[in-house]
Amino acid sequence: MSNILVYNHDIQKYPPILTIVKILLSLGKKVVIVGYCSDKNTISDLELQGVVYIETIINDTKENKIVKFFKLYSYKKKVEKIVNEEFKKDSILWLFGNQNIWLLYNLVFKFKSILYLFETPQLKVGLRYKLLSPFLNYAGTMQKAWKVVCCEYNRAHITKAYFNLVKLPIVIPNKPDFDLSKLKNILDDETEALFKNKKLILYQGIFNYPERRLDELCESIQYLPSEYVICIMGGDDNNKARLINKYKSERVVFLPFKSAPYHLEVTQKAYIGFLSYFSQQGSIETAINTLYCAPNKIFEYSCFSVPMISNDVPGLSNLFNKYNAGKVVAEFKPKEMANIILEIDKNYDEFSKGSLSLYNSVNIKSLVSKLIEK
Repeated sequence: MSNILVYNHDIQKYPPILTIVKILLSLGKKVVIVGYCSDKNTISDLELQGVVYIETIINDTKENKIVKFFKLYSYKKKVEKIVNEEFKKDSILWLFGNQNIWLLYNLVFKFKSILYLFETPQLKVGLRYKLLSPFLNYAGTMQKAWKVVCCEYNRAHITKAYFNLVKLPIVIPNKPDFDLSKLKNILDDETEALFKNKKLILYQGIFNYPERRLDELCESIQYLPSEYVICIMGGDDNNKARLINKYKSERVVFLPFKSAPYHLEVTQKAYIGFLSYFSQQGSIETAINTLYCAPNKIFEYSCFSVPMISNDVPGLSNLFNKYNAGKVVAEFKPKEMANIILEIDKNYDEFSKGSLSLYNSVNIKSLVSKLIEK
């Protein structure tokens, strides 16, 4: 069985896709990746394992709208041609994310397809994609798919209801499957010195304020004992620069983006993992995605038995309560956050065990294996 995986963004930044590839290979399946990967080492490793990699787009978010439009047009035509050539009788086509569903809907009507949604699907098609796919029947495409995948139970029900699907989408959490044997136990000397004999509170991720509020975390350090250090790790942008200018100190440390799985070299040092998900006014999709968030970060923290704290959203609160894996900060203020951190510290072993239980609750290989069954 061959599996043709299509995505129009950098798969290196989407661990769930790399996990699907790894699991399919472990199941003895042929894998064809159509899209883009920024990490040449990842590509080389995959090709050595028999993966066919076909580069079709290099997505640059800084390009102007006209350039993006024509690149997407070219991408659409290339992918349609490739899939028509590569698809065999026993093949499965995987389309990841909203944009590929909009662009490549014709392929869904032609081939056995899995529509894999990382989040709640955008309910309205963007103008650019209406122009590129003027005859798109969005609901009809969702209904035609062989299978639809969502990352979380509540969002699966919302997707089923909105698109009037016959069956509930299959729920596969965003649990990455990294090779931890590649990780170093010791960081560079300077970073190790910063963290030595410290209790590290870690945030790893993006900085799209106001959804990811980090000011309160940075300010909580003033209410914590001297053994605590806050570390914020992720790619550079204006929001990160603002935080650095305002909070950088010996106790609030900023680290650059590290490609997966090597960011876990820092994660394994964490004492507590931090998450932040706030809705933005006026977007129902964003509200649903933040309220019922199911980020891969929860599994990256819990892989190392790291307890977690977050703002109070049901997606995280329910998980924390079910497994005793962490606590939410009901009143999202620096002093209250510090109090919650110290509360976890008092019962650290229990929360640490709960975090590992959360990690072990999902057998991602079994879920993917069942997904591709007839």
